[in-house]
Amino acid sequence: MAQKNIQFPKGFLWGTATAAHQIEGGNTNNNWWHFEQRPGAIKNDDSSRVACDHWNRYEKDFDLIKKLNNNAYRMSIEWSRVFPGPGVVDRKALGHYHDMIDALLKRKITPFVTLLHFSTPQWWDNGGGLLNGKEAHLQHFREFCSLMVREFRGKIVYWNTINEIDIMALGYLTKDFPPGEISMPKAFRAAANLMKMHLIAYETVKGFDPDAKVGLVHNIQGVRPDNPSSLMDRLLARFVDYLFNGAYFRALKKGKLINSLFGVYPGLRGSTDFFGLNFYNFLRVSPRLPGMVKQATDDPLCGEGGLCAGLGWEPYPEGLYLSLKRIHRELPGMPVYITENGIGTDNDNWRRQYLVDNLKMVHKAIAEGVDVRGYFHWSLMDNFEWAQGYLSRFGLVNMDFSTQKRTIKGSGKLYAEISKMNALTPDILIKYREEIYRPRF
Repeated sequence: MAQKNIQFPKGFLWGTATAAHQIEGGNTNNNWWHFEQRPGAIKNDDSSRVACDHWNRYEKDFDLIKKLNNNAYRMSIEWSRVFPGPGVVDRKALGHYHDMIDALLKRKITPFVTLLHFSTPQWWDNGGGLLNGKEAHLQHFREFCSLMVREFRGKIVYWNTINEIDIMALGYLTKDFPPGEISMPKAFRAAANLMKMHLIAYETVKGFDPDAKVGLVHNIQGVRPDNPSSLMDRLLARFVDYLFNGAYFRALKKGKLINSLFGVYPGLRGSTDFFGLNFYNFLRVSPRLPGMVKQATDDPLCGEGGLCAGLGWEPYPEGLYLSLKRIHRELPGMPVYITENGIGTDNDNWRRQYLVDNLKMVHKAIAEGVDVRGYFHWSLMDNFEWAQGYLSRFGLVNMDFSTQKRTIKGSGKLYAEISKMNALTPDILIKYREEIYRPRF
């Protein structure tokens, strides 16, 4: 039987995703830059000082997006650039972001803009950062959001409020994120304050531009008991799933913060016009494991040839499908954009198969009624991958960081074909028929 196109809906957004601190270079006024200065904080002592030099090369990078046949691009605006001090606006930096947005629109690329993607101004951190939930402290973020929507109303329709609250709160559960302090109570407090900041962003943007589409971006972690026959492993898996996933659905449905047993913030209910889904991998959990969690299997296939280089995340395409179905179940009728999905690997054949396998799962969810409206691959190009430095390469475009030369990878060319056709064509489906890897549970 002849293969048929796997066709995606008309108007589907095809794009890539980035974050300012990871690609721009020169962001030395935020908490991540200060965290990088700690000896041993970043693999190989890598630095984001130059990164991809995107701040100066954005025109060429946007030309690459056109070559990928993408009609959308997810980026972030660096709060610490626009507000180098409390109440102080850097008009030159603001104008530069206007130039960037105009350059996207000129190329008919829809901007999908994130207000807070991990990095916060160091001056704000000095005032308590994520642990300070007082209105006067959070007012600084409100001022930033207000300026952004007033400046870019009419240019930007899609706004992401906060990127991955659960991962930002990891700064109090792991030494790989600032401030690198281990404290479960502080992690809960940070997550709760971040949900307050999400609400601030949502209400501020909608207040100035009711027609804007504003959404929370959440990283759904697939959680599995390391030993499915162990009651303790299964109970721990349910608990970890609530911390990473369930608590945020609860907040959007009931208005309750992650650390709140009785208090309700009514505005949180329904405070998202769409759900931004980031999906990469799954966690295996058990009380017997060091730290109770492991992210990579000891399966030798995943470790060979840099297939799961750097972060060591195992591919789990079915997990993307299950996450989409979960959103549909938890928030019926909610539009969904896959705001990040990718793999850090040195093997581009692996990335190509990963891309096709995951898009098959996206289409399966669409066919079963999930309102998926776009897919943003992480990432446009290899970049500064936080504590991993330049070790994990997620890009569809190869970066030579010594020369700043950009080269579209084979996976990028494949993605360009998919984006152009708005489909997985028969040729692609035949070539990438077999899944290269399936996790063992």
